[in-house]
Amino acid sequence: MAKNQSVERFKRLTRDLMAEVLDEAVKELNAQGDDLVKAIESVAPVDEGGLKTSVRKIPGKKVTQIRIVAGGVLTTRPSISSKPFDYARADEFGTEKMQPKPFFFPTYRLKKKEMVSAMKRKVTASIKKRSAE
Repeated sequence: MAKNQSVERFKRLTRDLMAEVLDEAVKELNAQGDDLVKAIESVAPVDEGGLKTSVRKIPGKKVTQIRIVAGGVLTTRPSISSKPFDYARADEFGTEKMQPKPFFFPTYRLKKKEMVSAMKRKVTASIKKRSAE
């Protein structure tokens, strides 16, 4: 039985479209992540320990995932108690002796809708561009 060439062509075009849209989406995701890192760095409290430089983008388990984090090795200090203390968390959430100076989550919440919109526009444009061919 002969294969229907139009069905095979449609399947190939669909696979190509999916790959192209995924590539464009990953590029846009990384661009949005870089912009979010810059925005968070711009509002992070200035301190002696490098909080601004601790804000970074980390790849996720899948190509369509990234994580934006702050703190870690650059901001962890020994404390009076037995556990090391990450002052990035103290700045964000406060402590018993310190008022919070939130910088991370307010910036994320402020930019979230804008980032989602940009992602949708990029994917839609990629699909429209390819379907116009």
